[in-house]
Amino acid sequence: MNSDGREIRQADKNLTLRSLCFAFLLAAFCLSSLTSLKNLALFATTQDYGSHILLIVPISVCLIYLKRSRVFAKVQSDVLKSSILFLTGGALKWAVHALNARATSDHLWLDILALLVFWTAAFVGCYGTHAFRAALFPFFFLLLMVPAPDFLIQKAISFLQMGSATAAFWLFKIFNVPVFREGLVFHIPNLDLEVARECSGIRSSAVLLITTLLLGEFLLRTFWGKTILVLSLIPIVVLKNGLRIVTISALTIYVNRGFLHGWLHQSGGIVFYLLGLLALVPMLKLLKTVEMRSSGLSSVAPSAGGVLVSK
Repeated sequence: MNSDGREIRQADKNLTLRSLCFAFLLAAFCLSSLTSLKNLALFATTQDYGSHILLIVPISVCLIYLKRSRVFAKVQSDVLKSSILFLTGGALKWAVHALNARATSDHLWLDILALLVFWTAAFVGCYGTHAFRAALFPFFFLLLMVPAPDFLIQKAISFLQMGSATAAFWLFKIFNVPVFREGLVFHIPNLDLEVARECSGIRSSAVLLITTLLLGEFLLRTFWGKTILVLSLIPIVVLKNGLRIVTISALTIYVNRGFLHGWLHQSGGIVFYLLGLLALVPMLKLLKTVEMRSSGLSSVAPSAGGVLVSK
């Protein structure tokens, strides 16, 4: 018993020392990238499609804490892989400086990606690859704090604008609202409406993506199930944006013109975010059912005589 107690205390002490070392490395990397972190905070507080970034690190820390019994069950330094990751982060940092020297465009996304690679190198160096595998989702989740390059944001917004306009057009038809469409512009009785960038719903879509990833991680067990759940988000996002356009238009035409510039238009994304979340429930239930049935079938195997026997 005394021997077991000493081993436990030694293991706890060892983990504490590793955690202190990890905290020191994190602080060092953050201080070396202080300017980039300030730019990231500015980006998150000034861009609609970046407001979710401030949530990512706290959520990732909470995820690791919830998985701590698995993550820190076996800790062992992996200097080789940590060194490879550190060199990769250094190469990314060098690329940032080289690109900034040749052009005036912003490469914040690459700088933050390099910082995440450094964080990963520190984690693997202090706790090992076994701990990293157990914490794979929280580290994968950290990628959401990387601001997407501007050209990708523009493509995403254009896709959401066009998809939302198409969904809205068919919803107008279903509800028998007279409408004439010219690209992103709708001509409705007593109202001309354009699906602008602000109508793309990219902010609520980003938050819905975060929620979907977390739901998949906690409620689904298979990679394919989580992948299907995330992919199902695409038509849901387009449909809920189209529904928002139709709802605001109908209220403007038939109730009050003030709805065109009212709260529902300016800040009503939370309402349609909740509707999108509600639309995910049937898909989530279906995937859970399929996973349970697949698990049940995989637990039995046919015997030589054709009779099912337990494995």
